[in-house]
Amino acid sequence: MGVVSAKAYANNEVAYLAWRLDAAIPGCLGFQITRIYGDGERRILAAWVPFQGQANPDWQPQDTSVWPIQKLTWRDLTARKRRDQDTLRPADIEVAYEIRPVGDAGPGLEPVPVDPTLPKYTGAPRPLAYLGPAVLTNKVRITADRGDGLHAAFTNGILAAQWLTHVLPRSPNTGGPDLAVLKTRIATQGDSLRTYLSGDVLDQLKALLERAAQEDGQVHLALYELDDDELIALLLANKTRIHLILSNTGATKPKKAPGAVGPAPKPVWDNENAPARAKLKAAGVDIQDRMFNNTAIGHNKFAVYLDKTGAPRAALTGSTNWTPNGLCAQTNNALLVESDAVAQAYFDYWNDLHADVLPSPNPLSAGTNNVQGQALRKADAVAKPIPTAAGDVTPWFSPNTVKATKTATSPTPPDLASLYALMRQAKHAIFFLAFLPGMQGRQSIIEEAIKIGDEHPDLLVMGAISSPMAMPGGHDAGDEESDGAVYKSGVKANDDGGPAPTVFESSSVQIVRAFNITKDDLLGDFQQELLSAGNAIIHDKIVVIDPLSDDCVVALGSHNLGFKASYSNDENMLIFRGHRSLAEAYAVHVLDVYDHYRFRATQWDRVSKGQAGEDGFLSVNDAWQQKYLHPATVSESAYFG
Repeated sequence: MGVVSAKAYANNEVAYLAWRLDAAIPGCLGFQITRIYGDGERRILAAWVPFQGQANPDWQPQDTSVWPIQKLTWRDLTARKRRDQDTLRPADIEVAYEIRPVGDAGPGLEPVPVDPTLPKYTGAPRPLAYLGPAVLTNKVRITADRGDGLHAAFTNGILAAQWLTHVLPRSPNTGGPDLAVLKTRIATQGDSLRTYLSGDVLDQLKALLERAAQEDGQVHLALYELDDDELIALLLANKTRIHLILSNTGATKPKKAPGAVGPAPKPVWDNENAPARAKLKAAGVDIQDRMFNNTAIGHNKFAVYLDKTGAPRAALTGSTNWTPNGLCAQTNNALLVESDAVAQAYFDYWNDLHADVLPSPNPLSAGTNNVQGQALRKADAVAKPIPTAAGDVTPWFSPNTVKATKTATSPTPPDLASLYALMRQAKHAIFFLAFLPGMQGRQSIIEEAIKIGDEHPDLLVMGAISSPMAMPGGHDAGDEESDGAVYKSGVKANDDGGPAPTVFESSSVQIVRAFNITKDDLLGDFQQELLSAGNAIIHDKIVVIDPLSDDCVVALGSHNLGFKASYSNDENMLIFRGHRSLAEAYAVHVLDVYDHYRFRATQWDRVSKGQAGEDGFLSVNDAWQQKYLHPATVSESAYFG
């Protein structure tokens, strides 16, 4: 009895590990996990959660020789970040992992050695011993380079994290981490917290502008939000090389003065982008205002690189807005595609947007009835696959419907119809991340994923979403207007006034909502966490289908994965088929985000129902294995292990 297989998968930030057992291991208290670098260096993974009867109030790291992993999957979050140095390992490294079962020390068992330099913790030590041999995973590369000219980067922008709770000072108002300090630091160029949270995404966003300066090229951009000082400075430094379509951000609703009579003041649009817009215009940048100033949004965040001859060579897309929050306070992704054909498709779309001139309000902050024209909608309604060396990629652009608004009976738009068809061809698994694609998940990939999972309970269907309004069974009012919906932990968002659900389970479908540990549900040595910096939490828009198969699928871009995005918004979405390296990278990101929030969402779900939650400590017996060996649905370890 023991570990019968172990596999590793990785993107540029995280390695995801999964292993399988042939049966429960008697006396097993978890697994020691050791990272092995290509040069032979060995590093036992860090661990923070102690056994029952111990405590780690200062959240000091031990390792899995002291506090083993009581799961059959794990995320290695420190493959690049060193525990004992304030430096990062290179972005392109090769690693493998050893997984080895451990239990209480006893006669005839090989003791697990413990590093004497590890920090002290509260409670009596629990000496461990090995219960079987180590099993070695395959080697993986921690890299953004996915081959075939694809470079995928992901932010580290999860704020509901214990390490961040211990980095930030306490707020005098809430007692939790100080949000004002966070906001200052993530907006400050060169700050170590900004650098860590943005990961490789900041460099990815800057890449095409820096290339244009080096090669005498041009960059055409279509952006939704723009208020990051470092990125604005880069645009200004390349002011003769850029051509920018800048849409409006959301509305600010001024409060009516006390005692004032008459109607309430009208909403003021675009406060967020207005300063950058003014700076760029004053500098003489070629900029086109694309002001909807209503419930439609110019939601793109893409750039196209043209070489000095004017030929499109590369495109940058993804979910990351050009803001400190987009870079550091949300989960996001950025994909750089070195492909003439894909770049041409994006350049054609940019030109179609540029030709679809919207009347400018006077002033620019005033509301309008602007919608996109029929010529743009017709051009976007058809997409053609582009062959690549590792499958094909289909660029979809929005809006792509004749009508400008959806209703409850509106037909499925063509881009989502294409994606739905691929989801229905899934043989093993569907994974997704979304912000707010539709109320209660309706008219979106959430509703479709639930249908598919209910019809095929042998599928593994897992996803995480940001907004309580998107949860099935949650709030059913308003409209999925923009990425600017503000909400708080524990928000009352059900029709009956109860807490918004944080967990949805049906057949093989498991959906969790982004949540944090609050002052109301503290457990173990966990401290109160932040949830957001004011806007979306999970901001990715990703669907991954059968990532371990040759006919895998990845959908990504700015598209919010619901009908409104196709009917009302400027959006872009790339659907890759057959590119397994890219599929694995995006699957690891989905699993990283899902797994992080699953614990918190499940905890709150139990507490809100008056049930006992987790106690926040490792079990002191081997019964913990049973829920992983006999899961209620298809498990991650069975698929990935």
